Amino acid sequence: GTDRPRLDGGGPLAPSGSAVLPLGQEVGAPGDSAQAAHASFSWARLLEDPGRRRELCEALSTDSFAVVEVPEDLARDVALMQELSMQFFGRPSEERRGLGRLRLYRDKVVGYRELAGGGACFLEVHALAGGGAIPRPKAPLGLALAAAKLHLQLQAMARELITWLAEHAGVPPAALLQSLDEAELRNLEDGDCGSSVLRLCCYGCGPDADQDDNHQGVADVEGDGGALVQRTGSDQEEAENEGSDVFFDEHTDASFLTLAPVGSQPGLQMRDASGAAWLDVESGFSGCGGHLVVFIGDFVEVLTNGRYTAACHRVAARRARTSGGWRGGEAAGQRPSLEGRRLSMPFLVRGQPGSRLDTTEFLVAFPAAPLMRLEGMAYADLRRFLDLKG
Repeated sequence: GTDRPRLDGGGPLAPSGSAVLPLGQEVGAPGDSAQAAHASFSWARLLEDPGRRRELCEALSTDSFAVVEVPEDLARDVALMQELSMQFFGRPSEERRGLGRLRLYRDKVVGYRELAGGGACFLEVHALAGGGAIPRPKAPLGLALAAAKLHLQLQAMARELITWLAEHAGVPPAALLQSLDEAELRNLEDGDCGSSVLRLCCYGCGPDADQDDNHQGVADVEGDGGALVQRTGSDQEEAENEGSDVFFDEHTDASFLTLAPVGSQPGLQMRDASGAAWLDVESGFSGCGGHLVVFIGDFVEVLTNGRYTAACHRVAARRARTSGGWRGGEAAGQRPSLEGRRLSMPFLVRGQPGSRLDTTEFLVAFPAAPLMRLEGMAYADLRRFLDLKG
């Protein structure tokens, strides 16, 4: 995700030189080379085991994120999308830019953008009601159709997850789902596009002298009210001391949830519960489609009155220590990224911009529910409030 700084600060910021730990290693444990992976939740078991669902919700309540092992068919679709994404970002920059800059389509942001002189590239893809996706690159063939299929699969998974989170917190699921698209987008007219976005990302691209984006750092790619996120000298110095290249600084996502398949190389980092260290949440997991990281976004935090907290995270390329210093590394079982670059494809779950949020009837029926009182508030207004809050 790449949206905005955390709205409540996310606890104390780590001091310069704070640790970056693989999941499973305790804060303060010696050494930073261990690769113990955090336990993951099997999606198949979650569907059939209420106890396991409770454990997942508790993890999301405590840590704001969890790793989920996806079914084989979804893993194949993720792997295909990763391959097509790799091919897309390997196309000439002039061809990619030919898709046009970010723009509004039915009040949703779509399109392509390059930042930091072409050092970071993004393609914002939305599934279309009735089939297909927007934008639709000519090459590689099949990218739009694969993206549309994956969008629908992840939307269905997200709705299930939000239902479990609501039930676990004692909130009527409809109160959190009311602005979200149906899994198959049947709530939309043909030609409209889903509000959630599949964001194809390529980090660590070489600077392009012909690309002038007027930004010295990496910014929020949306351009629809998000705040600029730029690295600072102290942040970058801290990352370099840790053996990382930071692409996106600390922020939370303006989403309900974000479902992020593990990237082509580890890079997604979460603040630990103490706020004293970063967790390498992708370390130890294959980047071939089998796992995704689920984390809480701003909307769930606000709507549940803080029952769940938005995940404070950043994107960095972790390097392994050698006798000569630091070098880029890959976790076991992961495919090399495009010329050492990090490719990722987070799915940000969002509500329809034209919808309204009303929780009054739910609070009448469930007065003790951890639910913010909203009386017909426009989704777009709440989104702007969250952006200003940051």
